[in-house]
Amino acid sequence: MKPNNSPAQIIGSIQEFYNGREPEEIFAELAIDKHCFDTWIREFGSIANELLELRDENETLRTMFVNLSLVNQSLRNSLDSLTKTDSKIFELLLKKRGTYNQPYP
Repeated sequence: MKPNNSPAQIIGSIQEFYNGREPEEIFAELAIDKHCFDTWIREFGSIANELLELRDENETLRTMFVNLSLVNQSLRNSLDSLTKTDSKIFELLLKKRGTYNQPYP
């Protein structure tokens, strides 16, 4: 029996197998036998495994990016509020300097 499956289907089925799906379900869905699937695992197993690892790493990096973006936004907000507070303090110091004629520290 010669299956007519695309490389994407083959790699997807191997990934499903690695993620715990029963092989018999995969065989029935793709109309293949065990020998054919074993051949696919030998030929495409490393590609499927690497793709799974890259997807996991990508998800980790996305999460890190979101977290760092939130921290960055929080720091920017804090800096903006400090800048506003500092400008008020600076204005008060200038007024005090003008009133008491003291050199600015």
